Amino acid sequence: MALLDANTPEFFGANERPDFEKFLDDLPGPYLVLMAGHRIIGCGGYCIEEDSPADCRVARTTWGMVHPDYKGYGLGKLLFLHRRDMIKASGEAHRVRVVTSQYIAPFFTKLEFREIRREKDVFAAGIDLVELWYDF
Repeated sequence: MALLDANTPEFFGANERPDFEKFLDDLPGPYLVLMAGHRIIGCGGYCIEEDSPADCRVARTTWGMVHPDYKGYGLGKLLFLHRRDMIKASGEAHRVRVVTSQYIAPFFTKLEFREIRREKDVFAAGIDLVELWYDF
């Protein structure tokens, strides 16, 4: 929770805290944690969207973040690429879906994701929803 708090309100809305807490209590899929000593400095996971069609299974990233003190070292990219490789190796999905904010979306477009939709002020005032896709 401290990692989420460190990224609020710049990247997450305060209203998202209960959702993250609930998510952590019932993980829908693999969830990775980056540590520096005993301190959590990054995390992120994925799940397979069960309602996606069998011929185009979709994996969705879940709650990825890096502590602000550790940004700029490539940890977010490392964490994401590891998740992408896990999804591909599992053979469970043909596509990765990311739902994020306008502040994080450029990170994913650099990794060859394409933006599908954008909705204003969904997560909080000034924090838009951006949906992006990556196909294997």
